[in-house]
Amino acid sequence: MPSLLSQSEKRHLVIVGAGMAGSKLAHDLRQVYGHLYQIVLIGEESKVGYNRIMLSSLLANDISPADMSLVDTQKMQDDGVQILSNDSVTSLDLEAKTLTLSSGQVITYDQLVLATGSRASVLPIKGVSASNVMGFRTWEDVDVMTQLEGRRSVCVIGGGLLGLEAAVGLVKRGHKVVVFHRSNWLLNRQLDEESAELLLNRLEQMGIEFRLGESPESFLQADDGRVSHVICQNGEPLAVHLVVMAAGIYPEIALAKSAGLATNRAILVDEQMQTSHPDVFALGECCEFEQQTFGLVAPIWTQINVLMKVLVGEEAAFFIEPTPTKLKVSGVNLFSVGKIQPSEEDSCILFKDVSANHYRKLVVNDGLLVGAILYGNVADGSWYFQLIQNKTNVSELLDLLVFGEAYCCPQVA
Repeated sequence: MPSLLSQSEKRHLVIVGAGMAGSKLAHDLRQVYGHLYQIVLIGEESKVGYNRIMLSSLLANDISPADMSLVDTQKMQDDGVQILSNDSVTSLDLEAKTLTLSSGQVITYDQLVLATGSRASVLPIKGVSASNVMGFRTWEDVDVMTQLEGRRSVCVIGGGLLGLEAAVGLVKRGHKVVVFHRSNWLLNRQLDEESAELLLNRLEQMGIEFRLGESPESFLQADDGRVSHVICQNGEPLAVHLVVMAAGIYPEIALAKSAGLATNRAILVDEQMQTSHPDVFALGECCEFEQQTFGLVAPIWTQINVLMKVLVGEEAAFFIEPTPTKLKVSGVNLFSVGKIQPSEEDSCILFKDVSANHYRKLVVNDGLLVGAILYGNVADGSWYFQLIQNKTNVSELLDLLVFGEAYCCPQVA
């Protein structure tokens, strides 16, 4: 049994940011090391501890608000975690170990974790500051979109995952949607041109219109200041009621930077998730380790496990592992890992079944699988990922590799 400490003997841990990373850290730390800590979780949003990944499903009406919880915030509070929502941190004093909130409250800490996440990138387009131009990052953003009544015209800027999910959700709600995307094909970081073409056809069948290789020239504002038209590069005006900016994200580091912590694109951390200042740590989308930032759940969950041990003085170290991207856009399953654009020294294995909406591309180099794209049937994704991670020589399997594990390893299928 852990020794029982009085409240005054417990360490004060403050977590700034009540998104997925911060709220899960607070939840897990309370469960494992709650006898050692008084935990304060601070969030600028009114809703905390929800699963941000499910926002697109909520927008599409596939789930209800009750399905959005990542952690049970009520139970956490019953167990002694102090949650301060709808209150942002305005300043951090590293020497005094204090935080000042927008409400005026001053919080002291023994250890501090910054989990401030990221913001939606805003493209430098004239008129972008209008009230009906918004991002797609929070529950409040979804609330704005769900309040659109009737059949409205919406422009989505960005054909990455977030932009496509916003477009699908809005089309499902009966709106007319046009997506602008600077690249010549959708999900250009995860898919090649051929698999992206299959996805494009599927989404066009749903009624989404696309303008690929193009960003809006400007936004035309009406007398009330709202954007009334999106001006295309050819000068064509598109009437709109709402513009959704989904052109990427950037780490939220303003607090860390103003306090004097070392930053680059994000808050710099070492393998213990420690910043440039003792007793101050960072994790999730706001941190940078070995010149990499993190937007996928898997490495962030690993960071949480490492940080929990580090906080209590145990040995642990974070290191970067290749992470597969599993995506689901309107019922279409996608899987992407490793190198997706082969170079001259690589060989490529392709399989395509248009009638079944099924596509596979494997990239092999010197007998090793180094990349894979699966569209439609992604059942073998984790097997391909293991082959890449384990550096398994697949030279003997090349004829059957594209058909998956059942053909290559029938004894284990």
